[in-house]
Amino acid sequence: MLNRRSLRVKAMQSLFAYGQCKEANYNLGLAEIDEAFLPDLNSMEAQDRDLLKSQRQQSKRVYANKINGSALDPSEVIGEEAQKAANDAQKTYLSNQRKDFNHMLSSMILDAESLIDRFLEVVSLLIAWSDHSKVEADKKSKISPEKVVVGDYNFSKNKVIEFFKNSSKVQVALVKRNIGWEDEEQNVKNWYKEVLKKDEVYNEYRRTANPSFEEDKAIVDHIVKQEVFKIDMILAFFEERDIFWQENKAIARSLVSRSIRDLEESSSPKEFELPDFSNNWEEDKSFFEKIFKSAVENDEEYSKIIGAKTKNWEVDRLAITDQIILKMAIAEMLNFQSIPVKVTINEYIELSKNYSTPKSKQFINGILDVISVELKTSGKLKKSGRGLMDNK
Repeated sequence: MLNRRSLRVKAMQSLFAYGQCKEANYNLGLAEIDEAFLPDLNSMEAQDRDLLKSQRQQSKRVYANKINGSALDPSEVIGEEAQKAANDAQKTYLSNQRKDFNHMLSSMILDAESLIDRFLEVVSLLIAWSDHSKVEADKKSKISPEKVVVGDYNFSKNKVIEFFKNSSKVQVALVKRNIGWEDEEQNVKNWYKEVLKKDEVYNEYRRTANPSFEEDKAIVDHIVKQEVFKIDMILAFFEERDIFWQENKAIARSLVSRSIRDLEESSSPKEFELPDFSNNWEEDKSFFEKIFKSAVENDEEYSKIIGAKTKNWEVDRLAITDQIILKMAIAEMLNFQSIPVKVTINEYIELSKNYSTPKSKQFINGILDVISVELKTSGKLKKSGRGLMDNK
């Protein structure tokens, strides 16, 4: 199940990517200025390269001032050409930033919503293995009929997998989302041979005559937990398809395991509903949308708050991840009245332990403690309801 910690991770990843885009867009603006002051090779007039160089440098200083807020020498007279090129570059930069902001926000939401795809991919893989086991059993029957045993068809007749095969909700979702393993037939066969057929628990199941429904459930649950989500060659495949697989895999495993666990022998495939990846998706979506938007829109303000508490360090010299974590924590403290300050601080300490430097935990803890006290004293930090718990 998708939880708030998972959402914080996704917001952090999106903010990091947005920061990378910001730097790239700044450099695109510089490149635009370079191009504006290239010599005109088609001109019949002599080009003053020293003048072009001077205008280019002046324009870049103006551009940097507009984007970064750096100071220009007040006595410097800005030429018309230099000013125009800087203005054009700034327009391009701001346009690209707006596009990247919308793209990152949209991608962040789509990534969370795509968790149901991970569930469907695993279910589809189980179905593909089940079908392949029947192909193997049929082949064995043709070549050496005397060696065929009842258990050779156990997995192809597994009642849990048959349930997913017969669930209209699952089948419609697979088609609608274009999920299947037809193009990965070699992987399906290879994993079956190198993973499933070498698994003693699976082989014991194949030796079982007429397995019960509970035995069918147990083997599918075992394959999901011990093979799909544990074997390196399979994990590597999923990781290639999903850049956030390290964060998503635990949720995907939970969705599949929960669906298997909840099945009863009397369950009807017609009544099956795709699992919810969130207890309240609209509320959760609003949560991490607001953190992302607030961290971007108030970046300068939050940088000043952080900078005031890191006396010997400029904010831009802090680890990028630490900067993002601190700004997200401030955004959460200021925007969510029902979340206690201690909960927020502890959550971002956990993020720093998993995604930042070894010393970040103590640093994040110390800075957020000081910032939270100051925000409360200034009246900016307002909590209500559950948010009042444990606040000092």
